[in-house]
This record gives sequence, structure tokens and C-alpha cells, in this order.
Amino acid sequence: MDFTNEHFDAQSALLNDPNFLREITGKFLQHLLDEEFVHHIGARHYERSQNRRGQRNGCYSRRITTRVGTIELQVPRDRNGEFSTELFQRYQRSEKALVLALAEMYFRGVSTRKVSYIVEELCGHGISKSQVSELSKELDRDLEEWRSRSLDEEWDYLLLDAIYLKVREGGRVASVANFVAIGVSRNGQREVLGCHVATSEYRTEWKAFLRSLKNRGMNIPLLVGSDDHDGLREAIAQELTDALWQRCQVHYMRNFAGKLGAKQQGEMMPFLRSVLHATHRELAEVAKQQLVNRLIDRGLEKVADWIEETIDDTLNVLNLPEGHRKRMRSTNVLERLNREIRRRTRVIGIFPNRESCTRVVTSVCQEASESWGDRKYLTFEHLEEDALKRLIEF
Repeated sequence: MDFTNEHFDAQSALLNDPNFLREITGKFLQHLLDEEFVHHIGARHYERSQNRRGQRNGCYSRRITTRVGTIELQVPRDRNGEFSTELFQRYQRSEKALVLALAEMYFRGVSTRKVSYIVEELCGHGISKSQVSELSKELDRDLEEWRSRSLDEEWDYLLLDAIYLKVREGGRVASVANFVAIGVSRNGQREVLGCHVATSEYRTEWKAFLRSLKNRGMNIPLLVGSDDHDGLREAIAQELTDALWQRCQVHYMRNFAGKLGAKQQGEMMPFLRSVLHATHRELAEVAKQQLVNRLIDRGLEKVADWIEETIDDTLNVLNLPEGHRKRMRSTNVLERLNREIRRRTRVIGIFPNRESCTRVVTSVCQEASESWGDRKYLTFEHLEEDALKRLIEF
């Protein structure tokens, strides 16, 4: 295989130069910072522009600690002193939470030399107990403010899920549930509405979580999507009355496949997809009957009974406007967020306490929500006029 000299140079740098990734990351972050400043003052270097809103006034050095090392950036200044970049706060929030979790492990005697090394690599130096305490107070205050913020928008859709992480409690390792709620507002934007570290997924815990969302101003949504869990379903029925419940179709397909052998899956899954992807109730009912008949013919009566008892819960999405169905038929957006939480917490393994777990999960959720910004997740403008009205009346 032929490689150009550039390929060899890049490969050599990746393998032999420990500063290679740090230099690339530094250049990327500096570019983001410079572009943010250009947007702030409305003009580039030496550019004459009617849109200019200020003048440059040099820059100052600022260090930011990342997973690839400490990076020094040149932060631009304007003469009025109005420019304040969001880069450091947004980029470092989850990094700070991870460092605190690792440091707490170290001070509680549950770490290894590797953990101590990671802390020093992330911080650029060692970290003391007093520093951990001060950083925790500052970060926890900001995260609590975000968790308790008012939910003033009109939320049409709500997605709920839980992810389990391990925490040290009472001299043992416990698996705790982290509840996460994502809402989709009437203007089509998504947002993480809340997260909560609970003891379990029991009904009382879910009820308390949903009640806290309502206390912060969340309205009763038109539809709630989640996986099937008795405690969660009961909580939705009691706290979010009149909301349609949509069982996640992706989870449902996994449940269905788990009841079949490998050969049976290859035969039956296309029939199930025909039901779940139907465009009308009538078509879904015909496809369901075909699936049930085929299962009975193969001697899978119990699976056929399960389909008849449960599949209607996956079809409430057909009551939505057609343009919303693909997004709302599953909780995939929550699954992606959960994968990001697992990726970010993998280095920790077992959290030293519940507070540390809450801190990291909240940080990741806040950053994910902010990264979505004003991007549209669903479009309401081009729907037929009475689509939402029919859904509300349903």
C-alpha cells in the first residue's frame, strides 16, 4: 500500500509526538475563540464594516486543561471590556466534574496510581482536598441552579429514560438509577428538562421526579415516550394524566427478538416492522394480524399473545402529525445521551458518592442541551392546521 509523505508524517506524529494532539486541539480552540470574537464585534482584523460594534484591544493568555493536556490560548479583548467567551465555561464544566470525581476517589482511598495520574494530567498539577471542596461548592451551585430552572415553554412531547451507574454507599457498591427527561417544545426545539439520581426505578421515585418537573412549570405534554417499566408507566398515568404513552419501538423490537431464536428472528422481524412502520391504524391492524397468524403457524402462541396484548402501546405515535412520527416513535435521542454519559464516566468506574455521580451526570446533560441550541428537532410550521388540534382532542 502506497502512502504519501503527508501520511507518513501524520502517522509518525501520532505515534511518536505526545504533543501532536494537544497542538491540533489548541489550534482548533483558538480558531473557535477568534471566530466568537469576530461575531461579537462584527468585523475581522483591519476590516471596514458598517456592522462593527467595537474595537480590538489586544489579548491576554488563558490556560485551559483538557484530556490531551494543558493548552494556552490568546483571548481577544475589546476596548469596552464587553467580550466574555462561553468557551471556557462550556468546555470545562464536564471536565471539572470528572476531575472532582476522580479526586474524591483518590482522597477516599479507593483510587489507584492510575487515577492519581489522570487527575494530574487533567489538572496539569496535583490537587488538594481544599481545592476539591472549593471547586465542588462552585460547580454544585451552578448545576443546582440549572436543575431547578423554570420550564416556561409549552412542551408538546416528553421522553423519559434511566441509566444505571455504580456508586459507593454504606461500605458497598450500589447501582443507582439516573433519570433523564428530554422535552420538545412547540417551537420544535429539544431540551434536557431535568435529571435526577434515584435509588431505583420504583413508582414513587418516578412520581417524585415528574412532580418536580411540574413544580418547575412543565405542562402536561401531549405524548410521553419511554421504555416499558411498570413503575414508570404508573407514574406517568398518575402525574401526567391525559398524556398519550408511546412505548419505544426500538426497545419493543429488542424485546420481541429476545423471545425468538436466531432463525425465527430473520423470518418474523420484517412482519413486526410492517406493523410498527404502518402509516395508518387500519394498515397496522392488518399487518398485526398477519404477524400473529404467522407466529401461531410456527407454534409460537405465547409470543402471539404477547403481541396482541402489548403492540398497541407502540402505535400511539400514529395519532401524531405524520412529520413527527419518525422522531417520536422511539427514545433514540435519549439513548444517544445515555451513551455519552457512559463514555464520559467510564474513566471513573465507581463513583465515590451520590453527589459526585449527580455532578457529572448533570454536567453532561447540561452540555448536551446547550449544544442543541436553537436547532429545530421537529417542524410545526408546515403541519396541516388542525393536526395538533385533533391530537389534543384525542
